[in-house]
Amino acid sequence: MARLGIVVKDALPRAAMARTVVGNTFRYLFFGAARNWFRNIGSIAPALGSMTLLLLMAGVAGLTGFAINNLEQVESAQASLLHVYIRDGAPSADISSLWDRLAADPRVANVVLVTKAEALQRAQSIPGLPQIASASDSNPFPASLDVQVKSIDDMASIAALVRTDTAVDPVNPSSYDKGAYQRIQTVIFGIAVAGLAFLAVLAFVAVTVTINSVRAAIHSRRDEVTIMQLVGAPRWMVRGPFVVEGAITGALAGAAAGLATFGLTMAGISAGTDTFARFAPGITFSVAAIAGVIVLATGVGLGSGSSLVSVRRHLES
Repeated sequence: MARLGIVVKDALPRAAMARTVVGNTFRYLFFGAARNWFRNIGSIAPALGSMTLLLLMAGVAGLTGFAINNLEQVESAQASLLHVYIRDGAPSADISSLWDRLAADPRVANVVLVTKAEALQRAQSIPGLPQIASASDSNPFPASLDVQVKSIDDMASIAALVRTDTAVDPVNPSSYDKGAYQRIQTVIFGIAVAGLAFLAVLAFVAVTVTINSVRAAIHSRRDEVTIMQLVGAPRWMVRGPFVVEGAITGALAGAAAGLATFGLTMAGISAGTDTFARFAPGITFSVAAIAGVIVLATGVGLGSGSSLVSVRRHLES
């Protein structure tokens, strides 16, 4: 008597089952979160607005800080250029000796001799100086050795080194100003501290509002969350939709703030290319685009992080 063999196959192939699980998970986490986000738009709107304002201010502050850093480097390069003024009638041998001594100094990057005629020509392009030149029958601008110092911290020692040289003007030996760079640094530091303090306060407000909006969403769906916890749903299934809702809030706020940051920057560039480049060096189309992307990514991180903090606090309490 022949045996009857029965082969039982899986209801669904493993690949199809995996696709089904992934699709259902994706719909639950993202589509469900998006649906709940629109349902709770009234409680989320304050968080969206405050986060957009924060990210916009952060984007503008970031570009401003980038421009100030570039401007500081430009000003530092100019501040590290020491003009050593040559005494009228100084012998060429003394000038050459001073030039050789400065050029051999390891703290000096470059030394250039500027004659009286070249100094007068240079002064013609500086506002106010042509009137001084025209008021005198002779050339009032002295010859100089333009010394490019490698580090601005060595400016004082180089200025002290040349002050008593016989080729140097004893009344006005150099262009060294002891407090110039310190004043620049103090102003920049003050602006940076004030900007960071303002952004910190705004960030605290935005994060607090976002946490409260997620808490309101959790309490409004307390029964749903409780049922999922009772049936043994894993933590990521309970927390995931709320984190995604926070990420949606952050992404929308980041997109709006990023576009506004990019638009404001491009408007400034278009309004006055030369003036904008002078006061905000290094700010270009590509820099503005990168800043917009960074603002968007920051918004996603801020929204999802704030939601995760609220979920951990209120779902485990």
